[in-house]
Amino acid sequence: MNKIIPVSTEYLRPSRTIEILNLVRFEDSKLVYIYNFDGKYFRFFDSLAGMIGFFESGIEPLYSFDSEDELDNFLEKLKI
Repeated sequence: MNKIIPVSTEYLRPSRTIEILNLVRFEDSKLVYIYNFDGKYFRFFDSLAGMIGFFESGIEPLYSFDSEDELDNFLEKLKI
């Protein structure tokens, strides 16, 4: 199971954030990016380029979630 370490939170608006998380399992780690829209919808990006593509071109990520619990379960099990 991955350990989820918050790195930073950037506020685009009061109810819209980008969270940078470090996922750690044993000696491996990976930075991931989460776009949080109103605390209701979460989009997962495994690269900065993917997140930029979403904001600039509307390219949807492979993974999105309707609850924080779904997101947390996904992050805990994601292969690094």
